[in-house]
Amino acid sequence: MEGYLRQVVADLNRVPGLVVEHAEFGHYGSGYASFVDVFLTRRDGSARRVDPDGYTTVGGLSVALCRLAPIACILSPRERSHHPDGRGRLSLPYLDTVIEVPIPGWEEGGDQISQVLSRHGITLVGPRLLRRPALPHLKIDTNLGDGPHYSIFDVWFHWMD
Repeated sequence: MEGYLRQVVADLNRVPGLVVEHAEFGHYGSGYASFVDVFLTRRDGSARRVDPDGYTTVGGLSVALCRLAPIACILSPRERSHHPDGRGRLSLPYLDTVIEVPIPGWEEGGDQISQVLSRHGITLVGPRLLRRPALPHLKIDTNLGDGPHYSIFDVWFHWMD
């Protein structure tokens, strides 16, 4: 699965309008993530700035590629920051950030992402499906959910430190 998802990420990195800024295959440094978090930004650099405090801040979209099933979801536009000394700021994917395409301001990029995923047999799922409740009494080890009432999102996209 990891090799397959690396191929998908490489293909995402080849779309004309976007570039992969970061792909988290390492489970955020600990624990287990049932997905690979891929952060994409505008290839032309227009969503990147260097702040006076030395941080480079990059606006973009995240795609969560599920390791458990051939599905993915796109998360609302957000920013990632990193500093030359290794510090950084990022946010984990949460159900409330899952969005549908087209994405205002990112229409072309969203279409390109959809096309790549489709070529790889990955279905893009949106908030309408992911908000549905999971089976009653299901317990999921995740820091992303807010059990005891889990959603379909929690079933497919979970992370435990």
